[in-house]
Amino acid sequence: MIPRRANRGLLAGPEARILDFLVTRLPGWVKPDQLTGLGIFGAVLGSVGFALALTSWLSLGLVFAGFTLNWLGDSLDGRLARHRRIERKVQGFILDNGVDLIAYLLLALGFAVSGLVSLPVPFLLLSLYMLLSNLALARLIITGVHDLAIDSIGTTELRVAFLVLAVLLFLLPDLFRAIIPLLELSVLDFLSLFWASVMMLNFVLVLRRDIRLARQADEG
Repeated sequence: MIPRRANRGLLAGPEARILDFLVTRLPGWVKPDQLTGLGIFGAVLGSVGFALALTSWLSLGLVFAGFTLNWLGDSLDGRLARHRRIERKVQGFILDNGVDLIAYLLLALGFAVSGLVSLPVPFLLLSLYMLLSNLALARLIITGVHDLAIDSIGTTELRVAFLVLAVLLFLLPDLFRAIIPLLELSVLDFLSLFWASVMMLNFVLVLRRDIRLARQADEG
């Protein structure tokens, strides 16, 4: 079964209009697989930018260039294939999810080696995001719909959030590196752990909802 795609992200509407504009104007020599490669290349650039700890305009520029290229490649590859009617539905679905996992891991690695946060924090956040993503994949068995966003937050919204964070870290490094008294945590570590707590709570709530849907499907 190839699921239908649904994107309820906050930026889904304007993003779709931009992508529809771009996909009809790509030259014929641009292929979906090339765009997939571009997305991975962008993830590498973004990861390197964060790994450099955002201490220069170069590192900040790498983050912006990387996330932009990652968005273009990740968002346009499947869209272009569908537009040209050369879509490989099964292979494309597996490839798209696999490439996304690689991009997430690269970003976590970039943060981990940057020294901006404590070493375990990026991987904790990645693990929690994977929990929520796996619930979305499990849900499609019941609904036949692949949710591209967790509630109203999808990969595009996360990219924008990371770009905003990169600017703040570049402009206000001392603020985010400051140690909070008593907690012995940097401000960025504290904010990251707070976000992890929100994600964990969201996971519990979504899991309860999905179990209820599954029970209804069994009883129906």
